[in-house]
Amino acid sequence: MRISVIHGDGIGPKIVNVTLRILEEVSDLYNLNLEFIDAPAGDNVLREFGEALPKSSLEKIVNSDACLKGPVGETARDVIVYLRQYLDLYANIRPFKTFRGIKSFWRNIDLVIVRENTEDLYRGVEDLGPDYAVALLVITRKRTERIAKIAFDLALRRRKKVTIIHKGNVLRSYLYFRDVAVEVGRRYDNVDVEDMYVDNAAYQLIINPERFDILLTPNMFGDILSDEAAGLIGSIGLTCSANISDEHGLFEPVHGSAPDIDPEYANPLGQVLTGSMMLEWLSYKKGRREFMDASREIREAVEKILEDGDTLTPDLGGKAKTDNVAHKIIEYIRRKLI
Repeated sequence: MRISVIHGDGIGPKIVNVTLRILEEVSDLYNLNLEFIDAPAGDNVLREFGEALPKSSLEKIVNSDACLKGPVGETARDVIVYLRQYLDLYANIRPFKTFRGIKSFWRNIDLVIVRENTEDLYRGVEDLGPDYAVALLVITRKRTERIAKIAFDLALRRRKKVTIIHKGNVLRSYLYFRDVAVEVGRRYDNVDVEDMYVDNAAYQLIINPERFDILLTPNMFGDILSDEAAGLIGSIGLTCSANISDEHGLFEPVHGSAPDIDPEYANPLGQVLTGSMMLEWLSYKKGRREFMDASREIREAVEKILEDGDTLTPDLGGKAKTDNVAHKIIEYIRRKLI
């Protein structure tokens, strides 16, 4: 199984290397036969080679079974935004769940933001002049239908509720997104469907986030609500995401490259959970149960570390180094399987 790897910038190389060590461990234990292939991209690559995403890296990503990506810096538009368009990674799946041992006002948050990933204002159709700036908001039936199907199919494996997020009281483009998504929802008799204005959704996430299961969003709203949801579970450093199409999967933490953080003390858990999410997707994609078992093993190890609380990085209130966290995860996995 070929996995292309973008190490990224800032804390990226450190937390990606930690994640690779853990993936290599479960690969050996579960006979996954993972092969990791470097696909350099990001700020440092731009400085060295004159382009943020070299053609050789793009080719490796296209021809791999999945891509594991670390956070990149100022070249995000040239790397991840470009890859989302080029590979048609139309579904951005971002799960948010509270963990025992992590301080949060809420204890039972378990929601997923399913974000359309290729259009809306982020399509990037713009015109700028000295006295104006114009951006085109693009919503199409095809792309709304397919992201809605992802959301409703996911709901069937969870609590069977989808909340469609929009701003249809102001912009008819978002009302169209709502209407098309509702049409798709009518095919799912056993899934509860509601729609909600994005400003109310932002409010409800603060006062009653436990009400949500799946939030189906246009591109920009999903981006913004994701960071709010990350705050609810105690740290953006615990968040992971998938960018998927019918053929490709690219997996990355929600957080950025954090250039102001010492990489030796960076929280790797969002990246590690991203690796777990990648294995889960490969299990569905390839029909191989051992990938799901390995994914679950990693997630349980992360949950155990957070609950124990003795190997936490400074952002979570501890003093552990990144490598200490990696060692503890591997130790837990080996001890459990002996």
